[in-house]
Amino acid sequence: MTKREMEFLGGRMTQLREKNGVKSLQAMMKQLQSSDKEEYQVYNKSTLSRAENGSAGEKTIVKWAKAYCYVFNYSEKQTEQFLRGDKIAVPDTSALLKNPQLVDELGEEYNIVVIPDIVIRELDSIKNSNTGTLGKRAWEIIKGIGYGERIVKMKYSGDKSIKKDEQIIAVAKDAAEKYGCEVQIITDDADYSAFLKGDDTVTALHLREYMITKQKLINMNGLVELDKYYADDYSDIIPPNEDEINAFLPDGNTLIISTVRNRKYSFEQRKAKIQWLIAHSADIDKRDCKHRYFPPLTHAIQMTDYNMFIFLLNECHANPNVGSRNPHDAGKLRQKDIKREKNEGNMPLMVAAWDGKVEFVKALCADEGTSINQQDANGFTALIKACYWGFLKCRDILLETGADIKIVDIDGLTAEDHYNGYLETGRKKSNKQNKKGRRF
Repeated sequence: MTKREMEFLGGRMTQLREKNGVKSLQAMMKQLQSSDKEEYQVYNKSTLSRAENGSAGEKTIVKWAKAYCYVFNYSEKQTEQFLRGDKIAVPDTSALLKNPQLVDELGEEYNIVVIPDIVIRELDSIKNSNTGTLGKRAWEIIKGIGYGERIVKMKYSGDKSIKKDEQIIAVAKDAAEKYGCEVQIITDDADYSAFLKGDDTVTALHLREYMITKQKLINMNGLVELDKYYADDYSDIIPPNEDEINAFLPDGNTLIISTVRNRKYSFEQRKAKIQWLIAHSADIDKRDCKHRYFPPLTHAIQMTDYNMFIFLLNECHANPNVGSRNPHDAGKLRQKDIKREKNEGNMPLMVAAWDGKVEFVKALCADEGTSINQQDANGFTALIKACYWGFLKCRDILLETGADIKIVDIDGLTAEDHYNGYLETGRKKSNKQNKKGRRF
């Protein structure tokens, strides 16, 4: 790390400390002393002072930056995001078109943002050849880039006949050599893995992965305390701002999802808390950032919490068509090489049908907003999922609602094919409604 990079990361440590209400280094020292990690316990205020002003060594600054994240309950992903300050970001054209504000956002986290000249040329070409929204967006991106000390343009001077992705990688490698630190290429659609195999200095970060873990410096301790707090009345509580109220907790859940799943408290208490969160801009449809990437409505189905499910659907107006979406996946749906366990696009109705939860299926089918024939990454519809396990009551409800029996999955199989497979193999899922032998 250069001196400037160390000063940048140290400054973010100061911001993080103050954002969490720790106003002095003496108070921060006490926070660290109470830590359960012995290596993070410090008894000399000047150690922290040198780290925050960037005058300590690189390893020392990184160590205490991690310590700050630990005591303020940052998850591993959030700590990784916080430490991006010692890296360089290189956005490609696809990422900028997807998020026109990306350069400004990267500038808040990365020490330097490098804009390859090939990206500017691509945007300029799009601007000149498109008179519609896309052309206007490209023009706004070019116009909005404010070059300076931390946002710089770098020129590619090599072989112009190679692929544009390779040219961007070449610029990224030049930046890594020039500034002496790691570089992350931020992309929305290109797969750089083949080109970057074995390279330790340049890596690719998918835009969705970046955005899902990106969180501004927030009062994580405050959110953790709010997550634990339940009451009949929240009128005396000062709500977090919109960024914080929708932030991910250390376990990857949002405040709403955590409340949905917390059965230690009564339904009425959880309901009051969710209503308060929504009234202060909490997103009722925001997915978790952990294993399944489910929205609150699907979490209620998983828990077989019918009262919570109906409350979210009818009173909170949760969108019944929000499917799971893995932020670390390439996002190319309906391809046979996708691992089935990723199962992107797994919407609430599909989860209910897969588990044979009749009342949930019935309620979703009765909701006018539910898409009955929506498919997931494997091409499965809710009807196919019900037939796969032989859940006949769920199947019949779906058929009565208008489920399409002709839709095929990525293997070309219909719901009837899956039901016949169930009859042949006798596969079972623990559910009393599973009765073998009836015709489709």
